[in-house]
Amino acid sequence: MPTHLKALSLQFYRGIGPDKQSIGPFSEMNLFIGANNSGKSTVLNFIRDRLPFMAGSQKIQPLGPAEEYRGQTTGQLAAAVGIPREEFISTVDQRISPSVQQQIGIAGMIEAIVEMMIFRDFVWVVGDYGSEKKYEKEIEVDEFLKTYSEPQWNTLWNKLTNLHGGGPKNWVTDTLKAMLGAQRVSFPEVAHIPAERDLGEGATGFQIRNDKTLIDELAELQSPDHDRREDRLLFDKITSFVRVVTGKDDVTIEVPHDRKHILVHIDNKVLPLFRLGTGIQEVILIAAFCTIHDDIIVCMEEPEIHLHPVLQRKLISYLKEFTNNQYFIATHSAAFIDTPDASIFRVENDGVQTRITSAIHRGDQKQICDDLGYRASDILQSNAVVWVEGPSDRTYVRHWLNAVAPELTEGIHYTIMFYGGALVRHLGASEIVDEESLKEFIDLRALNQNMAIVLDSDKDGPRAKLKPAVSRLKSELSGGGGLVWITKGREVENYVDANLMHEALKETHPSSYKGTVETGPYDHAFYFERKKPDKKGNTVHKAADKVSVAGYVCGKPANLDILDLKARTRELADMIRKANGL
Repeated sequence: MPTHLKALSLQFYRGIGPDKQSIGPFSEMNLFIGANNSGKSTVLNFIRDRLPFMAGSQKIQPLGPAEEYRGQTTGQLAAAVGIPREEFISTVDQRISPSVQQQIGIAGMIEAIVEMMIFRDFVWVVGDYGSEKKYEKEIEVDEFLKTYSEPQWNTLWNKLTNLHGGGPKNWVTDTLKAMLGAQRVSFPEVAHIPAERDLGEGATGFQIRNDKTLIDELAELQSPDHDRREDRLLFDKITSFVRVVTGKDDVTIEVPHDRKHILVHIDNKVLPLFRLGTGIQEVILIAAFCTIHDDIIVCMEEPEIHLHPVLQRKLISYLKEFTNNQYFIATHSAAFIDTPDASIFRVENDGVQTRITSAIHRGDQKQICDDLGYRASDILQSNAVVWVEGPSDRTYVRHWLNAVAPELTEGIHYTIMFYGGALVRHLGASEIVDEESLKEFIDLRALNQNMAIVLDSDKDGPRAKLKPAVSRLKSELSGGGGLVWITKGREVENYVDANLMHEALKETHPSSYKGTVETGPYDHAFYFERKKPDKKGNTVHKAADKVSVAGYVCGKPANLDILDLKARTRELADMIRKANGL
């Protein structure tokens, strides 16, 4: 699945007021969760109506009354899209290769300039529909000139623009314009699936774009022309999803010649789709639309309406595995929160304006459940719960489990959840044990006895002692169906072969990666030597993108012959099997 839009900032739009909201990073699946009237559809509305840099878009129009922020402090709409640091640098490097930069004496200059443009890991770019790209902030020429000498600025300016002469002010402003102009910022079609979906008689009213109804599109896929035979594969894919939803392996669907209904052949009967119930009809129609329309951005409002939690999970699973779009979903449903690899954003209104924050830690996700009126339903309903610190650990654990127990499926046999907040802070503390934080976490055991937790030992040597909080969790949670996995090495990343780890670091940090540092089992596995010292003079990069690195590593076959990885993964798989009666 693609990630077309990486990040977005908004100010003075609908419920968002003077406090600009910088939202991201986005992934393939993005969930906006909040209470009624919190403004959780704000981002979807903007993407649908006003996303810049779209092919074929018209010039931006003034805001309508419903789009204006009506708080005490008002202003003009300000919006920008974010380009990730590494992507921005890599694009500029294609104009002047790093080897040429080295030869002409400006090695590291592009990276340093971009670092000055960064806010929250993104360069923010503004522009009207189809217009040139502009830097979001006013360019402070004097600040940029302080970073490098005038001859170096002149050299970089000349290489990027092929111009001569000018002066320092031109060199800075033109260089930044050239760097921005090199970026490939464009977005595909946006489709919007509203909360109140007009199914109409026989689903003929399920029309999201103006040119044709969904039932017309299905009819064309069912019987494609001679030069479009591959379209039938999409129809077959939709049929497969109908079988998953109904639990019947021999179900088929058909669009008759009059296109009044979608017919379902089931249990030796032929029934109109709506006879299977509104929930099944809606989930099939949403899945069909997202299958037919490929490589676009889909904004979806409250897909959980009329859907049982099981159908909700089946829909999300299908969209992730069998469609090729980027999704932005506004929802009330706690069932969506544990979608693997989704980006989850908490939306709230503090009485002044809408605020949107990324829910990274499980502690934040618990607060989301509280906001929605849920408590511990996900924990109660899971057969087994595996707690990890963050998204990268989740990726590794799922990868290793797939290697030793491919029959186990996340979301069905087990759920991976994040512990966070105060617990993480105190797990990293030297001698401090926060009794309240630990007790709250240990008490979760009462909700589900089949619970495992994966903890970094944080040991800097084989004889080093565990931190008090880690020892406490080990003694409290071991036994009785529970499992405590404390890493044999320093951290979870030390279970990855050092050569593969640095291959991943080099691939995901091409503009800053120079080489390896210490790679023993008690060293920081994701540290690497920088090409150029940072502003503080540090030559070791300590803030690698763990999620991207984990994604790269887990795209390779699992190597379980490191430390005690194979034994602990098998132990975890056995616990999950037992919890599921397998």
